[in-house]
Amino acid sequence: MKLISELVRKFSTPCLHCGSFLKSEGLLCESCRNKVETYIKPDLEMRTLGVFEAYMLFRWNPGTSDLLSAQLAGLKGFRTNFDWNYWANRFVSRRIHKALPTRRIILIPAPSSTGRTGDHAYQWAQALGKATGAEICLCLTKKTRAHQRGATRENRVQVEFALDENSSMVSEFWSDALWVFVDDIVTTGSTALAAYEALGRPPHFEAWALAQRTLACGD
Repeated sequence: MKLISELVRKFSTPCLHCGSFLKSEGLLCESCRNKVETYIKPDLEMRTLGVFEAYMLFRWNPGTSDLLSAQLAGLKGFRTNFDWNYWANRFVSRRIHKALPTRRIILIPAPSSTGRTGDHAYQWAQALGKATGAEICLCLTKKTRAHQRGATRENRVQVEFALDENSSMVSEFWSDALWVFVDDIVTTGSTALAAYEALGRPPHFEAWALAQRTLACGD
C-alpha cells in the first residue's frame, strides 16, 4: 500500500515548470531540475554585510528565469521536504569547501510574522541542520509585523528583532559558537543585520540563504 501511495504522489502532480508527469521526486521533473542545477556556481554567492558574510546558493532575478522562479516559489509550500533537503546538501557541500569552521554551529531561522515554526525559513533551517548536524535555536521574535515582501528599501531597513529572554543557549555559547541566521531569500540583507544586532553582535556570525534576490533596479 505504501508503494502504491508513493507512486500516486509521484505522478499525480505535474512538474511546476513544464507540466510533465514524468517526475523523479519533488516539485520538478528530472529534466527541469537538471536545468536549475546550471544556475549554481562552483562557489556559493557571497555578500559582505557589515562585519559578517552572507552565503547564497543561487543568484536570482525573477525577471530572467521562469524555471528558477518556479522552483523557489514552489518551496513556499509546506510539503516540500525533499526539495529543501536536496538544495541544502548542495549548499553545505560548497560551504564546507570554503573551510566551514569546526566550532559548534547553531542555526537561527528568520522568525515568522505569524509565529509559526513550519514556514519556509524554518524548513530551510531544518534541511541545513540535517545536512550539517547543527542545532536549531528559535530565539528571535519580530518587533514589527510588517512583511518584507514588496517592501521598499527604506522599510526593509526598519526591520527589528527581539531576543527571547528564555533562550539560555545564546548566553551559554555566545562567544564560542558559529551563529548562522537562516532565511530562504536575501535581498538587501537588512533582515540578517537585524538578527546580528539582536544577538548582541556575536564574534562568529554568518547568514545562509537559498537565493540572493536582485532588486528590480538591478541592485
